[in-house]
This record gives sequence, C-alpha cells and structure tokens, in this order.
Amino acid sequence: MEGEILEAEKKAMALLQHMDRTEWELRDKLAKKGFSPEAIEGAIEYVSSFHYIDDLRYARHFIEIYREQRSLQRLRQDLNKRHVPEECIDLALEEIDWDDTPALEREAAKLLRGTEKEQLSYQEKSKLAAKLYRRGFRSGDIRRVLDM
Repeated sequence: MEGEILEAEKKAMALLQHMDRTEWELRDKLAKKGFSPEAIEGAIEYVSSFHYIDDLRYARHFIEIYREQRSLQRLRQDLNKRHVPEECIDLALEEIDWDDTPALEREAAKLLRGTEKEQLSYQEKSKLAAKLYRRGFRSGDIRRVLDM
C-alpha cells in the first residue's frame, strides 16, 4: 500500500508539472490510471501540503486568462464543468472589477465578420442579440453595444 501511495504521489506531481489542475481533475486522472481510493487520497494530501493544487488559485487564474473573451456567466459555467467549488468561483469573481463589454464587443465583431452594425436590419440585429444572449451576455449590455 505504501508503494502505491508513493507511485500515486509521483504521478500526481508529473500531471501537475505540465498543467495546473483542479482537485477533481487530479482525482479523476489518478482514478483512470488505476490507483486505489486510499492512494489517490494520499497523493491529494501530499500535493495539497505543498499548495500544488488550489481550486481558488485555479479559478483566479482561469478568470484572469479568459475574462476578456467570455461573459461572466460563461466563466462560471466553465469553472463548474471543471468541478471548482462554488465558493471558490464566487471568491474569484468578487475579486475582479467585472465588465463584460470587451468580451461582448469581441464576440459581436466575430459574429459580424466585417459587416458594420449600422448596415444590419432590426431583424438581423435581433438575431445577433439572441446569439450573444445565449453566450451568457446580459441583454442590457447587448442592446447598448448594438445600439438597439
């Protein structure tokens, strides 16, 4: 058993060497490699003792990277998919001065593909607004950006 825990610790360190992961992702990877629950728990405790995994740090870093590309709602959803605890997501989002406008403008420009928004009919603007709304942007911000 002691040998399996040591192997799980080595594997966990190797997995974290190349990429930051959440605790859930690391547990999942180790389980897929065939380690027992006791070995996985020992490896998690080991890497946690050195702060190699920290879900709050992961959430902060993820938000810092993607905050200008995704809406607030989309960031929350992506972090939930990675099984980051809700309290870590809330803390990480509270720490930033949030403004969806840069991400919204980038998405709108991508969807317009060179077309000027002034050239769009009301129906085309409505379709564009619906696409942006489905991507997690707030309707008031969408109307402001599209000048509807």
